[in-house]
Amino acid sequence: MNSSVLIVDDDPYMVRTLCDVLRRRGYRTRGVHSGEEAVAVAEEQSWSAVVMDIRMAGMNGVETFRALRDRDPRVRVILMTAYSSPDLLREAEDAGVRRVLAKPFAIPELLETLRRELQAGPGGRGAG
Repeated sequence: MNSSVLIVDDDPYMVRTLCDVLRRRGYRTRGVHSGEEAVAVAEEQSWSAVVMDIRMAGMNGVETFRALRDRDPRVRVILMTAYSSPDLLREAEDAGVRRVLAKPFAIPELLETLRRELQAGPGGRGAG
């Protein structure tokens, strides 16, 4: 598997855990702890997918998604949230985010969501 996944969360334990789990499944990963870092890293390298928290200090996940999408309209982003703020979720949907996982989620749920998103291809919509 050659897919690369950027993990973005202000919780260092979440970043480390998700990077470890995905590496064991054959993904290449990198973890960062802010939206600003994610945008900087995306300037250096393209990613097959980005798994990112919605609520972070500084740039939130929706703002970061917009910045990433402006750079690469085909970017595939899966947002995660422990808070189901209807306004922020609506903003994410309006911005074009196709997948949001509610925390806590089971690792198999993340793996299946990631598989579907990658299978959908750049800019495409996957099943489910």
